[in-house]
Amino acid sequence: MIKRLLIIAPALLLLALSACGKGKGPAPKMKEDTQPVTVEELALRELDEYITVSGKLEGITNITMSSEAAGRVVQLYKKLGDTVRKGERIGRLDNDVYQYRLDQAEAALASAQSALDTAQRNLNYAEESLRKSLISQAEYNSALAAFKSSKSALDGAKANLESARSSFSGSYLTAPESGTISSLNVSVGQYINPGAPLATITDASRLLIKTGIGESQIGMLKKGQKVLLSRPGLETPVNAFVRGFGISPLANGATYPLEIEVPNPRPLMPGQVVSARILANRYQNLLYTSLTNFANEFGKVYAYTVDAGNKAHKKEVALGRIIGENVLIESGLEPGDLIVTSGSENLEDGAKVEIRK
Repeated sequence: MIKRLLIIAPALLLLALSACGKGKGPAPKMKEDTQPVTVEELALRELDEYITVSGKLEGITNITMSSEAAGRVVQLYKKLGDTVRKGERIGRLDNDVYQYRLDQAEAALASAQSALDTAQRNLNYAEESLRKSLISQAEYNSALAAFKSSKSALDGAKANLESARSSFSGSYLTAPESGTISSLNVSVGQYINPGAPLATITDASRLLIKTGIGESQIGMLKKGQKVLLSRPGLETPVNAFVRGFGISPLANGATYPLEIEVPNPRPLMPGQVVSARILANRYQNLLYTSLTNFANEFGKVYAYTVDAGNKAHKKEVALGRIIGENVLIESGLEPGDLIVTSGSENLEDGAKVEIRK
């Protein structure tokens, strides 16, 4: 009897606890799970279309300076990194021989001029004497021949003097253009020959990019188009413009030559590789968003939107042209829709969401 009571007692205790629970009303419902998402409100907006190319910057002029004469370098007036003006001397060859030849040519010219003056006087006298029948025709012809010979000799002396002057001038190493000495390949004491590269003169007040563009994009170019340049470490894009482009492709390819000019290049420098974004078109009132906001399932494109009650809805969408990283929306979405931009990986139609900023 005692054992039966011990067995029944726990059962009665459970019933009592259950009755106490019922007296407190129904158990509270679990809060519905929500998935955090970020959204973008669709709207008709302006959209810029860019063509992106890359290339190496170079000076607007980048000229290799060559020697015009042979000789040993005896002086250098400039060093690497110095600025020079067009026609300014940066060095000198040993020009004693050229100076001697110049002096000789000047003396020869003076002698030839004196001989011509004498021949001219003799010819004038011969003409007067022939008119008065004081000399024969043969004597006159002799005076005329002497004049012509003297004139030819003077012309030759002038040519020799110009050559001597050119050789003497060539003994000075003269900058062909204004700019900065970006490379200097000669030193004092070095013997150089005509045509030897001496230095590179770079005008970096403006920079140039010589690159190429595909045949599908060449029709979108115009002279003067705005270009934005960027490179790693450059905080703000540098403005540039399309200087010109070729209408025939480069040899052995379908790439067309393109030149981009940078009028105010600082802080860019020659030799740096940059990315150039050319503004090809500017569209108005387009409904678009990023390509990454859509999913492709069995050949159909879907996107998730969020309604005013924070519920997600899966919508089939028809997309149009891709412009850069964006795509035009043809149908399925409208201005004002909140499209999910992140958090849609495990989202289901009708799920409750929490919009996060």
